[in-house]
Amino acid sequence: MQTIQRRTDFPVDKFNQMIMGYLRDGYPGALETVEDYQRFVDAYPVMDKSALSASGRQLLGAGKMHGCYVVSTSGTTSGPVILANKFLQGVTEHSYPYQVRVAMAKHVFSADDIVANLLTAGGLGNSYEGMCRLLESIGVTILPVGRPDTLANDALLLDLLERFHVDVLVGSPSGIVQVAQAASRAGVSLPVCKVVFVGEAFHASKRIFVREQWPDAHFYSIYGATELGFAAINTPQMSPGQHLLLSDWFFVEVSDQGELLVTDLRAPVVPLIRYRIGDYGALFSEPASPEFYLTIGDRVGEEFSLGGHKIRLDQVRQQLAVAGVDATWCQVTLKPAEQGRDRVEVALDLPDIEVDEGLRARVESALSQIPKLGEALRRGVAEVSIMGRERFKFNARQKLPALRDERPRVGVA
Repeated sequence: MQTIQRRTDFPVDKFNQMIMGYLRDGYPGALETVEDYQRFVDAYPVMDKSALSASGRQLLGAGKMHGCYVVSTSGTTSGPVILANKFLQGVTEHSYPYQVRVAMAKHVFSADDIVANLLTAGGLGNSYEGMCRLLESIGVTILPVGRPDTLANDALLLDLLERFHVDVLVGSPSGIVQVAQAASRAGVSLPVCKVVFVGEAFHASKRIFVREQWPDAHFYSIYGATELGFAAINTPQMSPGQHLLLSDWFFVEVSDQGELLVTDLRAPVVPLIRYRIGDYGALFSEPASPEFYLTIGDRVGEEFSLGGHKIRLDQVRQQLAVAGVDATWCQVTLKPAEQGRDRVEVALDLPDIEVDEGLRARVESALSQIPKLGEALRRGVAEVSIMGRERFKFNARQKLPALRDERPRVGVA
């Protein structure tokens, strides 16, 4: 496939139609139509999360958030951002809700599917509710379970899944693994043939466990974010890791640093124009094909302060690889320790029983080669602790944050 270094095709007419709608509604701010892509770049600077948050507050103050569906980011990596949409108002065959249904019915779901929706409900998110609406429009049988542990009754859940012969699970990797663990403990056999995951990657060790429980399971991925909804899909028929982008509704650019910039063409209540979504990625296309594929890399700006210096998370991953450890999935947690030190806890994607003294010593030695981390260790202001995946901590939406900072801040309860 040919790498697209900069962007998908810029749909100038659709973009201008969206902008004119905002102008008719009396939106504040500098919004203008454009003649071409270069004018688009000149008129609209890259938007980060703080700018999007400020835009949302301005529109709320201007009375624009009425008669809409309000959502918020989780606030895992920064303060929450309030957003809103009216996508289900005035649905036609040319609208996003109709076309995303067509795409999902073509590539992922069929009307014969019996689906358990294990995504996290509520919490000012839209994945669970949006998935239920999408599945209902396709005509599948839906069991709106929500996150499995909220039921606190594995026997009831498994009984329902077994009675309905559920063959498709939709959820975060962690939620799907929870059901697989419960089914394994109870000796319950389900005819699961599709695993559709959202929110994060489904790394190898989890796939192996799920396939041990359900040998016929095939994995499908949906890429999106609270800010975007569902934006791209990957199926077993596609190249691993490459997601088919719904490019009629999302204009994507890749910066020189590899950051993804997204313009939402669905006319959300809070305009999303050249928004730095927070992921690294790349774009691909087949020759003479209108379709674009998106690969997703690490999160942007994952770094932490230690000993007066900034240390990037990718430096930690590089040194884990040097130590011979799979760094695809790990979690770094910063905690206060005795005598004013900072503890850097690194949880690896290995069972605790495999994290023995030899492995700990090897990993600690490799991490100490990071100059600023090694300096903090020598100064006695930091310590390192290595542990297994049992210490992973997931957020309320069942995502695994790669970086967590539990050190108390001045003035913060």
